[in-house]
Amino acid sequence: MGKFRSAAFVVLTILMASVVNSLHAQSNDLQSTLGKLATSAAQGYVAPVVSGFGADLNSGWVHRAPGAVPFSFDLEIGVVGSGAFFSSPNKSFAVSAPYNFDYNSAEKILPTTYTGAFRDSVIQQIMNIPFTVSISGPTIVGSNSDSVRVSFSGGTATVNYQGHQQSVTVNPIDINTGVTGFLQNLPALPMGAPQITLGTVYGTSVAFRFLPSVTLDSKLGSLNYFGFGLQHNPAVWFGSELPVDLSLSFFTQTLKVGSIFKSTANTYGIFASKRFGPGALNITPYLGLSVETSQMTVTYNFETTGPAGETITTPVSFDLKGENSTRLTAGLSLKLVFIDISADYSFAKYSTASVGVGVII
Repeated sequence: MGKFRSAAFVVLTILMASVVNSLHAQSNDLQSTLGKLATSAAQGYVAPVVSGFGADLNSGWVHRAPGAVPFSFDLEIGVVGSGAFFSSPNKSFAVSAPYNFDYNSAEKILPTTYTGAFRDSVIQQIMNIPFTVSISGPTIVGSNSDSVRVSFSGGTATVNYQGHQQSVTVNPIDINTGVTGFLQNLPALPMGAPQITLGTVYGTSVAFRFLPSVTLDSKLGSLNYFGFGLQHNPAVWFGSELPVDLSLSFFTQTLKVGSIFKSTANTYGIFASKRFGPGALNITPYLGLSVETSQMTVTYNFETTGPAGETITTPVSFDLKGENSTRLTAGLSLKLVFIDISADYSFAKYSTASVGVGVII
């Protein structure tokens, strides 16, 4: 697979797998890329994908509210595709963070006036001192023509040599990490999965999303995804028909990509829909207000260079929360005999659009 240019809906049933598979499209795999960044910088670097995944996972579940009936057989089997949009602020980041220089960088910030055994001892100690640096550049969805840079303004460091504390001067330095926008100015993060919706029992329907484990490659590992949720129309208990169908909803899902990403998402909402037309040919507009959460756990190896040029690997793991908290969704569902087509747009910090196509019985 060549460099990532765009993510297209090639086959909707394998869309999620193909999109995540594009994460390894550059010459360095994602874990190696993260390994070049300190933890605080890595968090800023991947933050847009965390929110994008969460926004996508919480999209496209509802196409209409279930009817307020004690029992009816309603089955829909289809595929839902969604896309979370990125804005300009999502394409770059800047943080001040503790950073441990590797051997090569420690050598550069130490003036050449320090020589011999003293210099070797100071370099070893500097590698263990977390210096406050500025780290800035493109995020994972930013430009591939720009690089994340580490800037250090210089100063002094206290070291111990032969039992005596000494202050040594350290030079300013600007380091090009070589880390660029891994997804190369991606305008939106697309995702998709099969969805089955089954109802209705006392105004309640249940929905499932599932993808069998897909091995992406030896670097990224396997993709695993599962989600389910419920809609309930409380009007079934009122004993009188309302002008619209209402539903209270809850959906939850988990997405894993090898050992690098684990993303979870939950959404609670209230929806209203109204069908216009007969059973075989009708249009159903729907509107919803939801509260949502999402979180991603990122695990990778932080790599530095030792004095002999060897690679020193340190395991790192951190959790990040998605930025979306509420969303307003407006959509339309069209039924053509046994075919149902739906489309909606959700207004949120990370807005999303979703499209669903299915067979409805």
